Amino acid sequence: MAAVSMKKADILVSLILIPICLYVFYESGTWPEQALIGAPTLIPRGVSAALLAAAGVLLIRALRGKSLNMEGKLMGAERRRVISGAVLTAGYAALLSYVGFLITTCVYLLLFGAITGERRWGRLALFSSFVPIAIYVIFASILNVPLPPGLFR
Repeated sequence: MAAVSMKKADILVSLILIPICLYVFYESGTWPEQALIGAPTLIPRGVSAALLAAAGVLLIRALRGKSLNMEGKLMGAERRRVISGAVLTAGYAALLSYVGFLITTCVYLLLFGAITGERRWGRLALFSSFVPIAIYVIFASILNVPLPPGLFR
């Protein structure tokens, strides 16, 4: 099967991301500065600036004809895997505030790893347990960033 260029997809994604990044950067600048935590705009502005730069590079590469090529169109099992990952991610986002960060993220990472083809279940279980706990400790305990408690209210 002939290689398929990602040029159209790269341009489309860039044109979607650039206005979103600009909006987030602008909107976060209107937040009030709180005395106890300093500038709350640091993370959203940093992420939006980095994503804006990446979208710009992606757009420039696509317009110059240097987009990456896929080996072929997504068909069969590969297509099902991509769709399953998208559905799983949407379900994760929908359930996160109801079920909570720890449980939802553990299940999400376990299922996402299985979808992508990881078959070493011990490693997968360790990863899907350790990563959410580490994120929780760093953000909720050290940085005092509230994460969705869900069932633990």
